[in-house]
Amino acid sequence: MQAFVEARYEYHWAPLLGCLVGHLQHIGASHASHIIGAVTGISYQPPQDAELPALLEGGLSALGAASHITDLTYPNRLQRFRSRRRIRNELRGERPVTAFGVGVSAFGPAWGLIVGCDDERRAWRRDGPMTEQVSPWLLETEFNASSVLILITARRVGAAAPERIAHVAAQAFDRSIDRAERDLLGRIERLDSGIEIEPQHYSHEVQALAANWGEAATFWREFPHESYGPIAQHMAVVLSRYSTLFPYPMGGQPNNPGVRSAAVHILHEAADVLAAGH
Repeated sequence: MQAFVEARYEYHWAPLLGCLVGHLQHIGASHASHIIGAVTGISYQPPQDAELPALLEGGLSALGAASHITDLTYPNRLQRFRSRRRIRNELRGERPVTAFGVGVSAFGPAWGLIVGCDDERRAWRRDGPMTEQVSPWLLETEFNASSVLILITARRVGAAAPERIAHVAAQAFDRSIDRAERDLLGRIERLDSGIEIEPQHYSHEVQALAANWGEAATFWREFPHESYGPIAQHMAVVLSRYSTLFPYPMGGQPNNPGVRSAAVHILHEAADVLAAGH
């Protein structure tokens, strides 16, 4: 079998969001990244690639897309076979598949789009972070060896309604705020511990966190909310200060005591913003 679609990954600090922007655009349910991030909860999620946001399926539904999500750890042979068959069915229907581990990054596997397959090559055609630099082809043996199998398929089922988008985004915010606060407190604990930090990887996560909340603030300016709008705006401002301490790709000096102290102070401010919003 050979099948290819024209979907394209759109670069984003959160690779899952970059995949969904390209995925939804291809199936005719196009939306800006700040809207997709807000309704799914990606904008409030710590940049941990292999964890799905709580309202991913509901958020995509609010945007007019019916989705099916497979999330398997150490899948067996039958599960892998069914997943490969499902990917082929989507490609035959001219739809890409968003999958974890298809993209590559400087720090390991990342989200990417499966946009084709070639059985002669025994490989999937992929598009995602760094795939053009490394290879647009992912060998099926490598795909089969992955210990985590996460697939997202989607098809357009109707038009998005602005009032539903705002409602689901508010649900996503409400369900994410505790986790977001715990993540900030975890970052504070790590900085206070004195454990050595690898600058480049840490700075990438910092920039992703700040960018996500910046998009959340953009969303709540477009869809005003008396509580969530001010919180998102405050978080975006505070975390932009945090991001200046750790520029990517050089990373700044995350092991300098003065820099760590300044970062802890900023993160405490951000955590207090979220705590006050409960």
